Amino acid sequence: MRISTNMIYANGTQQFQNRASELLKIQQQLSTGKRIVTPSDDPIASSTSLLVSQAKGINSQYGVNRGNASTALAAEDNVLGGVGDLVTYVKERVVQAGNGSYTRADIDAISTDLKANFDSLVGLANSRDATGGYMFAGFQSDTQPFVGDATSGVTYVGDQGARSLQVSESRVIPVSDPGDKVFMKIPNTNGKFNTSVAATNTGRAIIDDGTVTGTFTGHSYALRFTSATDYEVYDTTNPGPAISTGTYTSGQPIAFDGIQVTVAGSPATGDEFDVTPGGYTDAFTSMKKMIDALDIASSSELPTFIAQGLDRMDKTLDNVLQVRASVGSRMNEIDSIENVGSQANVQYAATLSRLGDLDYADAVSSLSQRTVALQAAQQAFVKTTGLSLFNYLS
Repeated sequence: MRISTNMIYANGTQQFQNRASELLKIQQQLSTGKRIVTPSDDPIASSTSLLVSQAKGINSQYGVNRGNASTALAAEDNVLGGVGDLVTYVKERVVQAGNGSYTRADIDAISTDLKANFDSLVGLANSRDATGGYMFAGFQSDTQPFVGDATSGVTYVGDQGARSLQVSESRVIPVSDPGDKVFMKIPNTNGKFNTSVAATNTGRAIIDDGTVTGTFTGHSYALRFTSATDYEVYDTTNPGPAISTGTYTSGQPIAFDGIQVTVAGSPATGDEFDVTPGGYTDAFTSMKKMIDALDIASSSELPTFIAQGLDRMDKTLDNVLQVRASVGSRMNEIDSIENVGSQANVQYAATLSRLGDLDYADAVSSLSQRTVALQAAQQAFVKTTGLSLFNYLS
């Protein structure tokens, strides 16, 4: 077979390219530290590495979510701690108000202090989180959840939603609590009904929480004063004539439908007090009733209102502590999931290293070998192309 000059050059060029390609591949492996530079280097290991990398990326995103969840819950725990401290302080001041040696000026000073703390409670309930949203507004984080003051009363305008984050493949954890759960669903003292003062009242009178003395039908009632000394009770669930009438004496119980309530102070003609069924009240109403009692109740009536006020504050504190315990439990769960996620990341990294990391000793040896092969190909090409019949003619 005759070997043409073109064949010699073509074969030499091919050898150069092959050796150079092998050398370049090893150089790329050494520069990246990876055994697999292209999927064709090891298709099975390459596809497995891709799956593991995706799993590691998802786990890392869960890690970001866990960090955000921990931050949100820590902020809520801090606010709830402040609410608990405030309620405890209010209880202390209410106990002081029960001191029989305190003068009216002393009681008024405590009332003024509690009014300032009422505003502080509203401020805590309207706390914002790290993103600037209202912490206790449910899903409506852009809307201030609690509106009102000690005079008009406070209303919750948020919703019942609890924002959540997925912190692992199988776990979604709430990172907030709606304001109605924290501040508005406080068990009342009698467990059956609530009492309230009509906003249109012009007299200076208060009503206690009331007690259940028999079988309560669960109807709603209106206690209306026809004069400063006379009252009538109406069933507003089944409207009709008055179901009870009587002469008013401050601090004396008024009984109807298996319950009794106590009004104290100086009501005006037309003043109304409402009784509505329900086992819950709210932290703001509880505190407002205590402030009103300090402002209006006489020294002989005050102990009864103080006792009920302390009971309401205890229930408020218990509810806050329950929510705070739930927050702490969720924070502990996130810590546990974070430990599992960190271990998974270590395992993913070890698997990726096993599949794709370069054996440097073997690669350096191959680099030297391929360098020698390229040099040999270059020298062989030079020798081959140097062969000519003219070298033997003289």
